[in-house]
Amino acid sequence: MRQKFSWLYIGICLLFPVSINYIFPKDQVLAVVIQYVLAIFFFAVLSRRQGFVLLIAYILATALAELVTALISGWDADIQLRAIFHHIVMMFHMVMMYVCLYWLKGLEEENHHLKEQVAVFMKYVGSSKVLTRQEFEERRALVNKAMERRGEKGYEIYFSLESFPVSVRNALLDQLTALAVQTFRERYDLVGKWDDMTFVVLLQNTDEKGMRIAMDRYFLKVRETIRIQEEEIVKEIKEIGSITEEGVSS
Repeated sequence: MRQKFSWLYIGICLLFPVSINYIFPKDQVLAVVIQYVLAIFFFAVLSRRQGFVLLIAYILATALAELVTALISGWDADIQLRAIFHHIVMMFHMVMMYVCLYWLKGLEEENHHLKEQVAVFMKYVGSSKVLTRQEFEERRALVNKAMERRGEKGYEIYFSLESFPVSVRNALLDQLTALAVQTFRERYDLVGKWDDMTFVVLLQNTDEKGMRIAMDRYFLKVRETIRIQEEEIVKEIKEIGSITEEGVSS
C-alpha cells in the first residue's frame, strides 16, 4: 500500500509541471502556481479535518466563480468546455495534493510514535551506558527501596545544560554523560538521560561528604576534558533513601 502511494506521489509530482506548461494557458500559469503553493502551505499547517474543509470550500468557490464569470461574459460552448476541463484538472491536482500530503504527515507521525516506543523499550541511550529515563526510573525505585530497607541514604543529582546554547547541548550532553559513566561507581551508581538538556546521577549508600568528593572528582575531569567550570552547569541535589527526600542545594 505504501509503495503504491509512493508511486502515485511521484506521478503527481511529474504531472504538475506537465499540466502547468501544456494544459493551462500561458496567462493563467502564474495564478495556477500561486494556488498550488498556497494549497501546499495550508495543507502543511492545518489538521486533516481543517484541510478537508478548506479543500471543499476551494472547489465550491472556484466552481461558483467560473459559473458567474461565464454568465457575465457570455462564454460560448467551446470556452465553457475548456474552462470545465481546466477546473477538473485543477481539482484533481488539489485532491491528490491533499491525499499525498496528509499521507506523508501520517507517515511522519507514525515514525515519531514508533521512535518513542523504541525509546521506551531501550535500556540505554544509543550505544552508551547511559540509561534511558524509563529505565533509570525503574532502577531508581528498586535502589531506593533497598536503601530504605537497609537504612542507607544516597543522592540524586540533576545536571541541567539550560544555560548553554541549544546548538551545542546535544554534543555537550553526550560528553558529560560519558564522563559521568567513567567517573562514578559503575556497579553502584546510576547515570541516566532525563531530557534533551538534563541528565541525572544516583549515588547510593553515600553520605554528604562522599557525595561532595564524588562531585569534585567528576568536575575535575570535566574541567580537564571539556574546559567547562562547575558553575556553568545548573545542579539540583536531592537526598534519598533512609531520610525523606528533600532538596539540599541547587
